[in-house]
Amino acid sequence: MEKILTITIIIHVLAGIGALIFGALSIILKKNTPKHKPVGRIYFYCMTTIFVTGVFLSVCKGLLFLFFIAIFTYYSTIIAYRALRLKNLHNGQKPAIIDWIVEVIAGLTFVGLIIFAIIYYIQNKDVNALIPFAFGTMGLWGVIKNTKRLLSKPKETLYWLKMHIGNMLGSYIGAITAFVVNQSEHIPLPPIALWLGPTAILVPIIVVELKKVKTQAL
Repeated sequence: MEKILTITIIIHVLAGIGALIFGALSIILKKNTPKHKPVGRIYFYCMTTIFVTGVFLSVCKGLLFLFFIAIFTYYSTIIAYRALRLKNLHNGQKPAIIDWIVEVIAGLTFVGLIIFAIIYYIQNKDVNALIPFAFGTMGLWGVIKNTKRLLSKPKETLYWLKMHIGNMLGSYIGAITAFVVNQSEHIPLPPIALWLGPTAILVPIIVVELKKVKTQAL
């Protein structure tokens, strides 16, 4: 079992490095360049590998928080991927069963993450409980927003592109956060800054990028 865990960790780390590299390339190579799709596809495969190995490691080691975070990060990745398959919701396209399964699993996970944070704080009176609480709240907000979009026709034409860009950048923030946290011994900052810092710094960039998307109201 130790060998399996070691191999899994190596794969997890290599996939993480790949996600950082190909995620950056995907951002640099805008969607109107021919290399964006294949590079983005590799990034998706890297994030999928991170998710699978992360879940496996969290279950084997009994790390509940890692389990939650693995789902949190991959949720953005899968939503960004599915956005490319949901370009006609405004024309009556119906979401696939997988879309509802993703939202249900994610919703339950994020509620669990919030409960985990509350229990952790009650038991330890530790301000770091804000970390799972923040991730759980952000994730649940995303589920509510996406569910509303699936239930009703979007009010603009390029909603799917905003979903794709916003969530892919969001998943990349997750990859950066994982890297920063894993280098915590070399970074003289408190855990809460390492966990939430990348989000606080990079989310405004996502907002700016989304404003660049020229869309039309329906």
